[in-house]
Amino acid sequence: MIDPISALSIAASAVSSAKTLLAAGRDASGALSKFAGAVSDVNYAAEKAKNPGVFASLTGSAEQAAIDAFSAQKRIQAMRKEIETIIQFQYGPTGLKEYKDTLRRVREQRKKTEYRKAEIKEAIIMWVVGGVIVMAGIAGLAATLW
Repeated sequence: MIDPISALSIAASAVSSAKTLLAAGRDASGALSKFAGAVSDVNYAAEKAKNPGVFASLTGSAEQAAIDAFSAQKRIQAMRKEIETIIQFQYGPTGLKEYKDTLRRVREQRKKTEYRKAEIKEAIIMWVVGGVIVMAGIAGLAATLW
């Protein structure tokens, strides 16, 4: 998973590549897949901004993450509409349906792999920090009683 600003940059380059390839009548599946991945990253960041972790809340970065995610989502919506218009013009309703199916597949795959890894990493960090705090509390209590 990457931050929404980087994902937005990737999406913009993918849209540009897709427009160029589609206008030339060439296969743009690689660029569309790249765009789908960026859309998925932005949506995941927006989802995480709704329910920030403990550390994000404590450092104050939760608000910034929410603003970045919201801004990126709005830009992605405009890019998505542009791509869908081009695809529908080039390939008709069937092509648009295939594109949306591809988006759905990429989103599901990312949820299963990349996002799960990020969630596991965050949970491990949280448990380790929690364990250190508990150990420090026990050590402090032992020092006070001794």
